[in-house]
Amino acid sequence: MITFILGVSAAVVVGILVWLVINNIKLNKQVKLHESTISNIWLDIENRYNSIERDRNEMQRVTDQRIDSVISYTDSRFDKFANVIERNYVSKTDNASNTISYNN
Repeated sequence: MITFILGVSAAVVVGILVWLVINNIKLNKQVKLHESTISNIWLDIENRYNSIERDRNEMQRVTDQRIDSVISYTDSRFDKFANVIERNYVSKTDNASNTISYNN
């Protein structure tokens, strides 16, 4: 009788060990699947971040170019305006200084 109980106990223990090994293999597969999923998600996040960063840098470059263009245009307009004022002022003062000076 004791041999029968030991045999049944051994069979139960072997069955439990087989079940634990199978569950462990299944869990390892799930862990690997989740790790690869997490890795793919991080790669996707990194790619999207890099894309956003490239777009932001491009927008910044275009904005800087536009600002430089506007500043350059404004500077040229002010230079022309200053030349007109200087020309008009100089021509008026030259006309005013064309008088005869008797003090020389």
